[in-house]
Amino acid sequence: MPITEFHRRTALRAEGRTLRRTDGTRARRPLHDTGWNLERAAGARCARYARYVTVDRLQLRARGRAAVRLDFPYAAGRGPQRAEAAAATAARFGLDARRLDRSGRALRVTGPAEDVARYAAALPRVLDHAEQLASWAARMYGECARRPQHAGHFEVLGAGGRRSAAAYFRAAAFRRIVELLTGPPDPVVPEVDPALPLWEQARTLGGVLGEYGWVEIRDAYDPAAALQLLDTAERAEAPAAHWPVTAAHGEQLALFDGTASPAITGPVVVIPCSGPKLDHTAPAGKLYTGKTHTHARRTADALTAHGGTILVLSALHGFLPLDQDVEPYDHTWKDAGSITVEELRAQAAELELTGADVILLTSGRYTRRAAAVWPQARTPLAHLGIGVQRGRLTALRTRPDDYANVS
Repeated sequence: MPITEFHRRTALRAEGRTLRRTDGTRARRPLHDTGWNLERAAGARCARYARYVTVDRLQLRARGRAAVRLDFPYAAGRGPQRAEAAAATAARFGLDARRLDRSGRALRVTGPAEDVARYAAALPRVLDHAEQLASWAARMYGECARRPQHAGHFEVLGAGGRRSAAAYFRAAAFRRIVELLTGPPDPVVPEVDPALPLWEQARTLGGVLGEYGWVEIRDAYDPAAALQLLDTAERAEAPAAHWPVTAAHGEQLALFDGTASPAITGPVVVIPCSGPKLDHTAPAGKLYTGKTHTHARRTADALTAHGGTILVLSALHGFLPLDQDVEPYDHTWKDAGSITVEELRAQAAELELTGADVILLTSGRYTRRAAAVWPQARTPLAHLGIGVQRGRLTALRTRPDDYANVS
């Protein structure tokens, strides 16, 4: 339901953005207007967009698909909130979004190339719209907090408590606004209850403002901006190796379209990543420095000496070719956002390895997830303690041809 005229006047008084017509009456400036100068307004919008999100170049993938990385500046703690909003917006566009770091301020979004371009062009506008509505809610909260009849309540909170309460109110309103913008049209939204203090109705007010400002966000992109993203998409030449992939920000990427990839001879050997890493971006084959990883890597090198491929299984990124650049990260299988079995299966399919001969030099969660992708994989380390595992790895290195060639 539309917000009441009382709430409109409250917001306008808090905003202080009223204009006086020549006839002496007051006129309200449009909600998103940034000035009468169009060039200045465009510059202000671009500056705001840059504070919300950084959109990297599109990475073209196989079969008409694409991926894009999004980074959200911290911005007084609002970065993770905006990343959540971006993930919800991606779902509205029919795309997949996955978190890339523990702080929740980096996402990778994948899907059909044209849809990814439309989404990447629309996202800054959608975030700006949601932020404008959330700021409106914050101004209404501030107006309420300044009323003399509420002074006792806010004095008890103290200065720090008042700031925290205001930030919490705005964040709750923002999340509800995003729910409305990314959900279906015509939702049932309750009105703000005049009998309750406004500071207890953050989600209700956010719902009212979200309904009032609802737009079809799938149409919020600028076609010219979407075309530019496609025109400048990255599609590097495939390197001279088993894996024609492009490296970008440590993300798992797919094979390119075009000529068929060379046939893989020999087994595919999967080894685990490790907690210890280099402190700078490096290929997956060099980034990890843990003892178990390096022990498994030496055995994998022996098993593929006459042909084959080695993949590093990362809890965050999934299957990584050795030549793919990866940024240092801190993530375990217990952390939220770990790669799922479904995503691992999709990666194996994109790498055309669904029916490959696979050897898992892994244990525990690594083996369970990889074995769900390749049920027939050989698992020489399964159910062994760490000391016995290292002994088995050493034994496999002594006669690698016998083991690698077993069908």
